[in-house]
Amino acid sequence: MTHDNYKELITARALTALDAADTRDLQAHLETCAECRAEANQWDATAALLAFEATPIEPSPLVRERILTAIHAENRPSVSKNTSQNIQPAQSERSQSSSTVVPFERPEKNVRSSVASYYAIAASVALVALAISLFAIWQQNRAAKTEIAKLSAEMRDTQQQLAHEREVLALITTPGSRMTELAGTNVAPDAHAMIAYDKTGHAMLMAKGLPAAPAGKAYQLWYIMGSKPMPGRVFATDTNGNGSLQDQVPAEAMSGAVFAITLEPAGGVQSPTGAIYLKSGV
Repeated sequence: MTHDNYKELITARALTALDAADTRDLQAHLETCAECRAEANQWDATAALLAFEATPIEPSPLVRERILTAIHAENRPSVSKNTSQNIQPAQSERSQSSSTVVPFERPEKNVRSSVASYYAIAASVALVALAISLFAIWQQNRAAKTEIAKLSAEMRDTQQQLAHEREVLALITTPGSRMTELAGTNVAPDAHAMIAYDKTGHAMLMAKGLPAAPAGKAYQLWYIMGSKPMPGRVFATDTNGNGSLQDQVPAEAMSGAVFAITLEPAGGVQSPTGAIYLKSGV
């Protein structure tokens, strides 16, 4: 049985709709799976809440009227005229001798059974309504969790970006610091970046608009002096093509270096092999 199968059993378990075999299998799985155990606990809590908050559902007045009418009809005594006095004795004897009538007793209808059926219908309607409400709450709960996770991730990204921008601002306002802009090449015309570094060589890079890197690839910073490229660190981008890094500018590149960014293997390389996506002026 797959993990998804067990998740489906969790829903049925909350509605007490599992047979003994499935209950044992699910219980064994819950003992080893923390994710499913947490989801099962949430389902149990939701079902318990609904048990207290569910509004009882009454059958329609028409159903009640029909049941009560049937009960009263069964209890009403039958009235028949006794015409035996108008039958001549001879005719009566002939009738008795010619045929023997064995009446079939009509079984009495169980009044309690009718009332029980009425309440069984009401219980069935209430159970269906409860199941529908439980499923709707589960869907809303799942959607809310997804939205909360999305907002939390966006908030973390925003906080990290703000923290990095504050660090860049502090760096570029330091006496003796420098800032250089990198423009996108023909392979990334909409991309741009900015690198700032102080007199100790501590550098911070912020890039925007880069294409998504393929699996196993990352962007790498280069310090180019003449025809000699010196490798910097690699960095990844988010879904919007934005990325950043902190690095140490080599001492020989502190004056007059060209900064470039290429697409390389994720671990980085010592000599550039990929196309240049961003590059500063000479």
